[in-house]
Amino acid sequence: MPKAVHKAIIPAAGLGTRMEPVSRAVPKELLPIGSKPAIHWVIEEAASAGLTDIAIVLSPTKGLIFEYLADSGLEVDLGVSFHYVTQEVPKGLADAIWQCREFADGEPFALLLPDNVPLSPEYDLSHMLSAHEASGSDVIGILELDSSYDQQFGNCGLIDFERIDSTRVDIKKLHDKKPGRLAIAEGETVLRSCGRYVCRSHVFEYIQKIRAASGGNGGMAEFDEVPVYQAIIRERGAIGTILPLPLFDVGHPLGYASANGYWANNLTGELAS
Repeated sequence: MPKAVHKAIIPAAGLGTRMEPVSRAVPKELLPIGSKPAIHWVIEEAASAGLTDIAIVLSPTKGLIFEYLADSGLEVDLGVSFHYVTQEVPKGLADAIWQCREFADGEPFALLLPDNVPLSPEYDLSHMLSAHEASGSDVIGILELDSSYDQQFGNCGLIDFERIDSTRVDIKKLHDKKPGRLAIAEGETVLRSCGRYVCRSHVFEYIQKIRAASGGNGGMAEFDEVPVYQAIIRERGAIGTILPLPLFDVGHPLGYASANGYWANNLTGELAS
């Protein structure tokens, strides 16, 4: 019987190069979407799904995030506990996950990338948690995108799949990352991952195995999560849960601007909440 999920990991140690030069002064995770920084939105997302233990992965240069969270009152307001994990050098997302192995302690956890912020009123992370508990599988959040989303996301996360029903797919393959933005032709629909995962603890075994087989750090300057999840999908399978739009890639200037435009047009009432 799969364990209930009550832990979340939020990696926030990256360099934020896509948002330079502003990210040299302010961590991208603290850039505001409307009235709240991106990481604030993601923490509220985790808490609303009942995740009470939240690991924040920081680098030594991201002290501003620690200061913001320490002063925010979010732990008391939301009934959560923050656990700070240090990634000394930004070696990629898989390495950031690896630093959290003691925090996970053999339990499943949600992995929430603060570069990706869902703003749909219909979005509920607990649907992914329920999919994990029902299937016992790793669960990956998926977006179904048509040509209206051309160039709004990075050229990564594309999947091959078989549909289970209107909101779930059986993921058959996760494609490699490619440079540039995701091009979607008129009349075309693609499915891609979007920085939301429910991970079983075997992710740490795969990180260790791939790192060892590839020599040190996955054979790359940065050890990305893609080869890890490619191996998990190939050997164990994974379920994709289609999430409601919009969800914004706020780690890129175009996605960040779009998120703030959406907030201005649709969510300004949250100021009064």
